[in-house]
Amino acid sequence: MLVNAIKFTVTIFFVVLLARVVGKIAERLTRNNKVLSLAENFIKVAVRRSVLFVGFIAALSILGVNIAPVLALIGAAGLVVGLALQGTLSNFASGILILIYRPFDVGDLIEIDDILGVVDSMILLSTTIKTVDNKLVMIPNNIVWNSPIVNVTGSNTRRVNLVFGIGYGDDFSQAQKVMQKILDDHELVLSEPESTIRVNELADSSVNRICRPWAKTDDYWDVYWDVTEAVKREFDSQGITIPFPQRDIHFFPAQS
Repeated sequence: MLVNAIKFTVTIFFVVLLARVVGKIAERLTRNNKVLSLAENFIKVAVRRSVLFVGFIAALSILGVNIAPVLALIGAAGLVVGLALQGTLSNFASGILILIYRPFDVGDLIEIDDILGVVDSMILLSTTIKTVDNKLVMIPNNIVWNSPIVNVTGSNTRRVNLVFGIGYGDDFSQAQKVMQKILDDHELVLSEPESTIRVNELADSSVNRICRPWAKTDDYWDVYWDVTEAVKREFDSQGITIPFPQRDIHFFPAQS
């Protein structure tokens, strides 16, 4: 028994030492890997504890302990814990997939489940989004992964979709020239891809023309607001009307 006790103590000592070494190796590997950087602490702890667990089971066999019942008990406990934490494990698995495929990163403007905001932080169980009105929303990763993910800032450029209606009696070509000049003079509107201005719809009260300039993603709202204001000012100065919905009502006298 004394010999076995010494062997057990020595084995545990080397297992602890090995766990520290392996943990440091895992830490270095994850630190240099962008995909695994967010899971750095989890991977380091998981590797260390796995080594300690396997080493402890092996050390028990040195003492002559029958480890088969121990493993069976651990398996049963793991099953119970797994069923109890089913939702948490689902979020954990989704977090791993998000880390691998990287549909977005911290600082990106995204829309998930009708929530629009900037990614504030990401962990393996949840993603925290700061909305445009500065509220923090924590979304479980299972919902994030199983919902359509719109990465607004995923590309360097975006198309600005605008629609301007003019009256049926107004000059089409004049309205075209006004909008084209506004886009040509705006310093944030990109020359490539080329802007599009076309008649899109003959509506009930107006002729609707689409105006689709391209801009850098960071300049999207500046272009949207500037062009909208400039078109309204120029239409007013040029006598081009932006009609509101109208309806003609006819009254017929009742027959006596």
